[in-house]
Amino acid sequence: MKTQPVPDYCPSAAAAVAEHRKRVSDFWWQLRRNRLALCGAAVLAFFTVVALLAPWLAPYSPTAQNLPASLQPPGPAHLLGTDEFGRDILSRIIFGARFSLPVGFFSVAIALAGGGLLGMLAGYYGGRLDNLIMRVMDVMLALPTILLAIVIVTALGPGLTNVMVAVGISLIPNFARVAKAAVLGVRELEYVEAARASGAGTLRVIFRHILPNSLAPIIVQGTLSVAGAILSAAALSFIGLGAQPPTPEWGSMLSSGRAFLRDAPHVTTFPGLAILLTVLALNLFGDGLRDALDPRLRQFNR
Repeated sequence: MKTQPVPDYCPSAAAAVAEHRKRVSDFWWQLRRNRLALCGAAVLAFFTVVALLAPWLAPYSPTAQNLPASLQPPGPAHLLGTDEFGRDILSRIIFGARFSLPVGFFSVAIALAGGGLLGMLAGYYGGRLDNLIMRVMDVMLALPTILLAIVIVTALGPGLTNVMVAVGISLIPNFARVAKAAVLGVRELEYVEAARASGAGTLRVIFRHILPNSLAPIIVQGTLSVAGAILSAAALSFIGLGAQPPTPEWGSMLSSGRAFLRDAPHVTTFPGLAILLTVLALNLFGDGLRDALDPRLRQFNR
């Protein structure tokens, strides 16, 4: 009795791969046609390169003082002028990218890990666990994000690391709600039920089947939250709870220059512009990701 040859591929698997490639292609096409999102991505790439190459790009040391040259306006020697201690503002902004950008990303990473896990557990199990987690999130949401961050960083003590932890904890409720909503949308779908019926454990179902199909809204929330985290960190540094002198962090540069707004406005103008451009770029890129990842917002008329 002859045995039938085994096909080289499974038609259903091949169809799934083709559908995945089509979704990826549609995502990149939608993202590329959004010029504002591309502009935001270009600005973010620029600041990232500046942060990585800071020792080679900065014309002066960011902490070296030159008191006779204090509060000089922009000129050939110092393109963006100097601060009250004669430090080159351009060099401090370049090195400041090494502090301000990681604060936003690490804070969101903390919020994503904590809030994402809590939201997935609440959405998957429901019941009493859902009520407990969401009521705690509601209590945290009752306080403004910046006020909650101030309370946490005051308890932990001033410093850039504590600012990241404080801002990350204050953002956990936002990610928990988004993650819960995403899990509720997929937990009753056929492939999840099939995974449960095949004997897959809870962790396998959550991380293998539910999480990958719930990432789109979480990624968008994370991208948009980085901008808010950078602003919150700058605000905490502005009031003296964040980066401590002489660290060239953009928020602390704003704080140190506020006493010279009338006589030397360039001391605060240029760090403020760096924060403005970074936050605007993150918002534009986040909006583009949302439009590209949300099927309801896609347009396929090519």
